[in-house]
Amino acid sequence: MNFKRYKHFFMKRYWILIMAGIASACNQPSQQSDRQADTLHPAAVETIPVPDPTTLIMPGKRIGITVIQANADSLIKIIGKPDFSDAAMGTYLNTWYARHTDGIYQTSIFSQRNMGGPVEAITHVKSVYVTSPAFRTSNGLGPGTPMATIQNLYTLRNTGTFVKDKDSLQVYEDLASGISFEAGKDGVCKGVLVYAPQDSGAARRSVHSDWMFVAGK
Repeated sequence: MNFKRYKHFFMKRYWILIMAGIASACNQPSQQSDRQADTLHPAAVETIPVPDPTTLIMPGKRIGITVIQANADSLIKIIGKPDFSDAAMGTYLNTWYARHTDGIYQTSIFSQRNMGGPVEAITHVKSVYVTSPAFRTSNGLGPGTPMATIQNLYTLRNTGTFVKDKDSLQVYEDLASGISFEAGKDGVCKGVLVYAPQDSGAARRSVHSDWMFVAGK
């Protein structure tokens, strides 16, 4: 997926906010500045980077520009034609593949129409899945992170395994938070799935069309 067109917009907006903050700080009385200088040691001041919204993972809410419950058709117009699509009974799975020097990354969006409902014409995003290490949570977790680190920050349950030939992916789910992680045999996260909290249907809907899922005991 190519988000270059949107990074300029978001970065410009954040620079405006940062510069506004600097201007506000400069207008504070000098007495307050002197008092802060006396009480704050330089080593205690940390610079917190502003997360890039186009690659931010927010459990239960979004990954990048793909927001849970958003109009999937509108997103596809922005992202572009998917490389793979599958549809059945008002449900849709769209997948994009991006080639990089270190491999092929997958982005998948599972969406669904509310058949018979008042907004039946809209296909709502139910889950979004990514494998690119460019995507990260606000605390730096994502594809490429050791599962031992992720397990320290989430309450995970092993729900089963995806199997393809000799490959396998263990699925770890935090249903209450609205996020699942897939881990390879090396114990490293390979993919992240985000969905609405407690939406077990979206959490367990496969985004791997050619893998078999073996449920955990």
